[in-house]
Amino acid sequence: MGMTTLETATHVLLIGICCMAGGLLIEQRFFSEPDSGPAAAPNLVGREVRLPGADWQSAPVSVVLQISSTCHFCNDSMPFYRQLMATRQAAGAKVPVIVASADAVAVMQQHLADQQVSVDKVLHSRLEGFGTVTPTVYIVDSKGMVKRVFVGELDSSGEKELLSIVQRGKV
Repeated sequence: MGMTTLETATHVLLIGICCMAGGLLIEQRFFSEPDSGPAAAPNLVGREVRLPGADWQSAPVSVVLQISSTCHFCNDSMPFYRQLMATRQAAGAKVPVIVASADAVAVMQQHLADQQVSVDKVLHSRLEGFGTVTPTVYIVDSKGMVKRVFVGELDSSGEKELLSIVQRGKV
């Protein structure tokens, strides 16, 4: 028994739609511009950081680590955060290091303790409105304004720059 004209037309139309959808997916995946991602978020330098519990006036600059206990890039960065704290201590720098996390404070404190990273303060915050991902490092001045931002896992030049800022106590 053969197909009716309507059935044949329907099958041809469905095959055509599937081919078109597949072509669009392939074009989007392979031929579109790569997503600029969070690093291209609006420039945050000069924006005020509202982080209840942070005392910006206590030092010329503060370091804010926006991290999560479940972020693998954050966890991959833990050895660097240990190095950052050791560098700060060795330099005698008075640069506060604050962790801002969407995790509960107790969860993040335990996570940092497990990773042997000792920071000055852990605060519960998503830093709404900043549109960044974890990990992000903010250098904040004594007025609470962002002076420098490092988005994502740092490469060696980013690590060197951040260590230098902490050693000098200024941007």
